[in-house]
Amino acid sequence: MKSRLLLLCCLSASLLATSFARPAAAAFPSSEPYIGLFGGGHLAVRDWDLGNPATRPLNVWPKSSADVGLRLGWQLSETLAVEAGLGWMPLTSTAGKSNNALRYDLDLLWHVLPTNWSPFVVAGLGAYQSLSGGDLGSDVDPQVHLGVGVRGLVLPWLALRAEARAMVTDGTDKAGDYNTNITAGVDIFFGAHGPKIADRDGDGIADDKDKCPDAKGTVELEGCPPKTAADRDGDGIADDQDKCPDVKGIAALAGCPDRDGDGIADDKDKCPDVKGLAALAGCPDRDGDGVADADDKCPDVKGKAELKGCPDRDNDGVADADDKCPDLFGTANRKGCPDRDGDGILDADDKCPDVAGVIEAQGCLPKAAEKFAGVIKGINFDTGKSEILKSSFKLLDGAIAVLKQFPSMRLRIEGHTDNVGKEEDNLKLSQARADAVRDYFVKNGLDKERFVAEGNGDRKPRADNSTPKGRAENRRIEFAVVGAQ
Repeated sequence: MKSRLLLLCCLSASLLATSFARPAAAAFPSSEPYIGLFGGGHLAVRDWDLGNPATRPLNVWPKSSADVGLRLGWQLSETLAVEAGLGWMPLTSTAGKSNNALRYDLDLLWHVLPTNWSPFVVAGLGAYQSLSGGDLGSDVDPQVHLGVGVRGLVLPWLALRAEARAMVTDGTDKAGDYNTNITAGVDIFFGAHGPKIADRDGDGIADDKDKCPDAKGTVELEGCPPKTAADRDGDGIADDQDKCPDVKGIAALAGCPDRDGDGIADDKDKCPDVKGLAALAGCPDRDGDGVADADDKCPDVKGKAELKGCPDRDNDGVADADDKCPDLFGTANRKGCPDRDGDGILDADDKCPDVAGVIEAQGCLPKAAEKFAGVIKGINFDTGKSEILKSSFKLLDGAIAVLKQFPSMRLRIEGHTDNVGKEEDNLKLSQARADAVRDYFVKNGLDKERFVAEGNGDRKPRADNSTPKGRAENRRIEFAVVGAQ
């Protein structure tokens, strides 16, 4: 009778607590493991047949006992769970002696309501085991049980729980033995799919069930706010606070829409239908190189902005796709391949890669051409003038013969002066003399494109301008091979 009364009281309390509970923001998860901790006690209703009859003194039985333990469970759906439990019971026998026992349970738990606060029914089977060391002796008795309780989420990962169970064991008489187990505790959920009660607009309706998750609404309208004259687009944001009052939007963007959900309002999003980055005005960047995919010639390979998103392994400014030597630092005019001496012949094909040469000599400078590289002695001009003296023609004609012998040879003709006179005048004079030499070559049948005339004035002296000898050395013409055609 006592057991039935206790069960009835617990069931009534469960239903009463549920009736006053606030409407749940979310139900229990549909698939989630949990661990439970509980504490309470056992009330011996009839003779509790626990202990070894062979060693237990006559008329010695367990008395009511505390009960603490843990359970491991799996929430199979919003209303059904399966769990296994282990409890420890510090018993006192009717003879007044201390004993220890364990309780094992395997249960099914069913929520009456599909909410996060609900009464439940629990049923299962298990066993009691009294341990040696007390006057009850060592024994194992099977048991079955049925109970009721209430359970509810107070945090996304934490549920409170209280319950009462009627425990029936294999007693010594035909009617059997039973006791009542009353416990309270917590269930802690964990794993990747735990109950996450997300409610962005704070209206008490979970986002996954809220048709307007960014606007506070009502249960009757499934989370959406009622339309009013002050909210033309019906997005739950008053027109005086809505930056886009005629287009339904979200609260996070002051009422403006965001079709792709990237946090950038459509009117500021250059790619409104593709989720992107704020730094790229809402456009995506798959390879993360800071160049929007629409502008990236290599959208799946991280590259450089100056190469429109394409990579450049050797950092020579030529994209790998266009670089014939992608692992060697080269020049753009040589398609990314190196030419250390700048003679227009790639190092891989140049037998003299550190000395400017000609194609006809596989990148080397022929003996016949060596005397026309560097300071050219014998090209003379009148003082302060740019007309070439006739005494210089023989030497220049020799240079013309060599240039005709090696058609790929190109020259930079440099004019230099001493520091006598104004710097500006010296610069003009040196340029005029370099031009005069170039013009002589062109007049005698050579292509003008093979020459670069450069005046340096007195900026690059070779000797001391404070002596007549030094100044004489500084007044000069120099030839430099600058690359093959």
